[in-house]
Amino acid sequence: METCSMKLKEHITNLYLELDLDSLQEVNDVFSGILDVFPRRLSETEANEVDFSILYKKYENNMKHFFQRIFESNDNVIYVRPQIIINTSDNYLARKGFSSFDTKFIKKFLFYENELLQVSEHEELLKILELSIREVVLSNFFTEEIAIKGNFDLSFPLFCLTEKSKKLVQRYATEEKLFIR
Repeated sequence: METCSMKLKEHITNLYLELDLDSLQEVNDVFSGILDVFPRRLSETEANEVDFSILYKKYENNMKHFFQRIFESNDNVIYVRPQIIINTSDNYLARKGFSSFDTKFIKKFLFYENELLQVSEHEELLKILELSIREVVLSNFFTEEIAIKGNFDLSFPLFCLTEKSKKLVQRYATEEKLFIR
């Protein structure tokens, strides 16, 4: 994990400048959707009945494999911006399945809040994904054609800048038993 050069930061930022990652509106024919473990948006009642602590464990590997495939298709590089720190207390981390060994990595990662990082190590990517999937630190993930926003309840808004990247994420989602809705 390393910070990106100013030129690379500017390039990635400009690619997604028109996109409001908090919005799911299409911008200039950009495909947008939500990577999810459900094929449709749950009603409030349905969402209240779901035990997300069990669901996270059930689908974490599916999500990791999805992101790994994007990482590998992008020459083993992905850009990450840690955006929202939910809770990093020892008790919360333990409840979310992180060991005291993980704490060192998490503390280092928190140092880069709102910085664009280049991740080219598989193990670092997996740890960062765990932080987003388990709702400890939500990060946004970028390639030059794909942006995925860290979010709650295993629902990650995503944007694709090309038809090729749209087909790629749809294929990866299907193969990993996930949905894009």
